[in-house]
Amino acid sequence: MRIRYEINEEIKVEVKAYLKRERSVVVKERLTAVHMYINGMIQSEVAKALGRNRGFVIRAVKNYFKEGIEGLSEQRGGDRRSELTVEQREELAYIINNTYPINAKGWDGAIIVDLIEHRYGVSYHRESVYHILRKLNISYKKAKKADPKKSEQKIEEWKKDIKKA
Repeated sequence: MRIRYEINEEIKVEVKAYLKRERSVVVKERLTAVHMYINGMIQSEVAKALGRNRGFVIRAVKNYFKEGIEGLSEQRGGDRRSELTVEQREELAYIINNTYPINAKGWDGAIIVDLIEHRYGVSYHRESVYHILRKLNISYKKAKKADPKKSEQKIEEWKKDIKKA
């Protein structure tokens, strides 16, 4: 069963205006599909022109005529709001940059999770802590094991011996 939509000049002008104002790439692509469809292209041609499948065009057109511009908005979740306030994140950055954990050789994900939980009462997974660190512009490195038998003095002597030879 084909659905026929009533298309008039007012709708064409409205879609064109939304298309000019829209900033979101996702919504703009959906609006472009609707714009091409209401200007006479069939759905399969629109899909081919946009490099998308026909279902994308069908959904965009259906959602526009059913809900208007709101029907084309992004439905994806996006970033989850942080449980820590801005002040708490700044304090956390200060603590990590300027102090050292008592029981360990350095900060790691598990220690930061414990710190956040005890200090702020918020539970985070260890993986989420690394996202927080990235947002705070704190880089982290995995520690490399140092060879306890390695002697800098012996290395220097070896380099001198090689130069002599």
